[in-house]
Formats: sequence, C-alpha cells, structure tokens
Amino acid sequence: MQAAASCMENTATRVARELGVPSRTLRIPWGSRPFPSANKIDEKVAREARYNRLFVGMHQSRADVIAFAHHADDQVETAIMRMTQGSGVKGLAGMRPVRRWGMGKRQNEYYRFGIEGMHKWIVRPLLDVPKDRLLATCEANKLDYVNDPTNFQPDLTFRNSVRQILSGEEPAVPQEPSPGSPDVNVQTCVAKLRGMAPDVRPADQLREAVRRYGIRLEELESQVTGILARSTMPSPPSTLLLKSAPLAEITDEEARITLVRRALRYTSYGPWGAVWSEAHGDRNVLRRVVSHIWPSTPPHSPSKVGARAGTGLADDSRRTFSAGAGVVVYPVAIQKDEGTIRWRAAVSGEDSEVPGWIFARMPPHQKAIALPDAYARLDVTDALLAALAAGRHVYATLYDCRFTVRFYLDRRGLEAFEEELRGEGARIVVEADTRWVLPQVVLRRKSGDDQCLAKFVWDLKGWKDRRAKPLRQQGWIKMEFVRTLDAI
Repeated sequence: MQAAASCMENTATRVARELGVPSRTLRIPWGSRPFPSANKIDEKVAREARYNRLFVGMHQSRADVIAFAHHADDQVETAIMRMTQGSGVKGLAGMRPVRRWGMGKRQNEYYRFGIEGMHKWIVRPLLDVPKDRLLATCEANKLDYVNDPTNFQPDLTFRNSVRQILSGEEPAVPQEPSPGSPDVNVQTCVAKLRGMAPDVRPADQLREAVRRYGIRLEELESQVTGILARSTMPSPPSTLLLKSAPLAEITDEEARITLVRRALRYTSYGPWGAVWSEAHGDRNVLRRVVSHIWPSTPPHSPSKVGARAGTGLADDSRRTFSAGAGVVVYPVAIQKDEGTIRWRAAVSGEDSEVPGWIFARMPPHQKAIALPDAYARLDVTDALLAALAAGRHVYATLYDCRFTVRFYLDRRGLEAFEEELRGEGARIVVEADTRWVLPQVVLRRKSGDDQCLAKFVWDLKGWKDRRAKPLRQQGWIKMEFVRTLDAI
C-alpha cells in the first residue's frame, strides 16, 4: 500500500539473516478471493488482511504464540481512541499484554479464524516501554529499524490524528476528519486521562494513567473470576447457570459489567473475541443487563410483588430478558439437592431452592433459513465429499461458533451414504437440537425419510433432553463445546 513497504521488508529480512533466525515473507494477494481489489482498500481492510497473513504464517510455522512490538505510547493512543468512544475500564486499559487470538469475524472471510484462533496467542512484551526508550536502545546498540512514514499522516487514520495531537504539533493546513474519528474533542480526553495520574510528572502522566487502568482491569477480572467460581452451577453445554447469592457480593458497576461481558462472550453464538459477542461493548446495553441482574429494588420486595396466594410467601419478580449478543437470560429456581432448575422465579422462604440466572443462546429463527447464522444450520455435504476425495482422514468444522464437529473419514462412516449424497440429492447438515441449540448431524433425504447420524452427548442428572450415550452409528462423528469463560 506504500512505497516504503519494500524497504521495511528488506530491512526485516536482512536483520533476521544477520541474527541467524529464520524469516518468512507473506504477501497479501489483493483481488484474489477472499481479499478485495486494490482500489477498495482502506486502513481497516489492510489491518485485517495483515492479521490474516500473520495467522497464516503462524499456521505454517506451527507457532502457537506471536509477539507484537506495541509499546507504551501505542497504549496511550489506544486508550484515548477508546475514551472518545465512551469505553469503560476495559477499553481504557488499552491492549492486553497477553490475549487469545480469538475467532475473528463471521462476516469477513479473510478475518475468520475459527477454532484454531482459540488455541493461538498474542503477547505484547513491550507495552510498558516508551517509544523514546526503544529508539534510544536501538541507537545505542546500532540496531537497524524503519520508521513508517504513514504514521505521520493525520488524515489517513484516527490514530494518526491522535498521535499528532499528542506530539503537540499543529497541522499546517486545516485537516479533514480522519476515517473513524468520532465527534469528540481529543484534547478533552487527553486532559481527563492526565487527571488520572496527577502525582507523576507531566511527561509520564498518560502512560502511567493507562498503566493504572490496566492494573484496575486485572483486579476486576480477578474478582469476577472468583465470583464466577462460587456462583457457577453445572448446566447444559454452552449455557451458564449462576446462583444469585454470590453475585450480590459485587457492588462495583465496572465489576458487574465485566462479569456480564464474560457471560455473554461464553454463551453467545458470535465469534469468541469479537465485540459483537459482548454486545459490542455498548455500555448502555451492558448497564441494562446489570439493572436486571442487580435490581435497585430487591426482587422479593413487597413494593414490587404481592404475596403468593395461600402461602404468605412473596413471589420473585424477575423476568426473562434479551441481553444482546444473541443471548437470552432466564430467571430460574435452582433446586439445592438436585442441582436442577425450575422454569420459574424462586419463591422467597422456600428452603429447598435458591434464585439464579441461566444465560443461553437465543432460540434459532425458524423462519430465517436465509440467515444461517441466526438459523443455526450448517450444510457440510460438499466439504465432506471434497475432503473424502482428497484423501483426508478428518474434516472439522465450527458450528454456531460454539461447537467443533469432527468427521473421521477413515472410519468409513461417510462411505455408507456417499451414493445418496452424490446421486440422490441427500444432504448432511448440522442443525439445532433441544432448547439449548446443541448440534446434531442429520442426513436429509429428498424423500423426507431423514436420519439422525449424531447427537451431542451430555449427561446431567435430572436435566431434560440430556443424552448419556451416543447414537449407535455416530462413532465417526465427535462434537465438543469450545468456548471458554476465562478472562483472556
């Protein structure tokens, strides 16, 4: 995208050779699917395409971890950009020093990493090091480096505009708003961030403020991890069942929002790590969820509910609600002895049950077959036949961004249906089963004489729709829930 790219490539290759370490150059094939043509490239497209090539490079190198060289000044820019968008502690803490790569974006084919993205990591070891110190180290040790000239073009990206403001430079001529820049005064955000570290010298205030936000975020995540450990109860795969009592220990709004984001990311059918799976990080949405789970008036308060007829016990006034990110939250009564739930609110005064919440994927849109993501239906016929023809032993796919479904083609299970698939129009699909939207594999025949080939196996005593054993013929199909409740 720029003339300096060749210089950067040559410098990196030469330095690697001098250090005696292997290097790899991967080019973005603009105009070749799935990449857009060169005349449709902007900074966001270029960034996501670069991540694609980095991910491909990790795969080719069999690397599980990649290190990025973002430094402390990059952190400040990131925090200010997020502050202009109304971010809370999570955004103001900047980039995470360690994070899972994630699944990417469902709607972007070259920024879609699937299950493999859950097993690869990004580390940023230089986030506490200022840029000036890095440059001084390079100069002192005669280490070669390249400056990206586009970093100093404020009309190119919003980050560049922020960088110019932080440098104290005034544009020589009035600038058009850079792409992605919000209608917020950056100087106001800078002043607010400085105010978070009034006890340090001005030159270090911004970096120190972001560092403190990072510490605060780690504290919040640690607190939430502890609360989740005490409140989580066994529940069907891809759901999250929480007892209300431990949740009541959280009084800080940011901690509550942190817990809600973790719960949504765990149960959503959006790609793990994508902002969509956390309700886009929209604080208005997240606060609405918080208001349901931590109401200002206790749910059994006489001002909100009446007495249960004939018992003198107050009914729980909580209600089912949509939390965003494709997640529905249900108030339930958890049976203490059985560990099961009743699909009703808890009754105050009943010793055998406690109130709780269960987060679950929203039911598929049965009329939205044209929207396979919402409909939770995946046709794998063509991919299976292609894998079989190529002599592959295993074909794996990601279903609903929540489950991996693996077909072991060397176990001859598919061959029993190959003639039907190739000549009779039959299709193998993965589709929703039970109210929990668990995967099942079905052979759909034109005659309507369909056959279930595999169901998700899970066994929790007392829970409806559980399945303790696989179907007799599903030995060549394995399914696994893949999302994590971890902080990173």
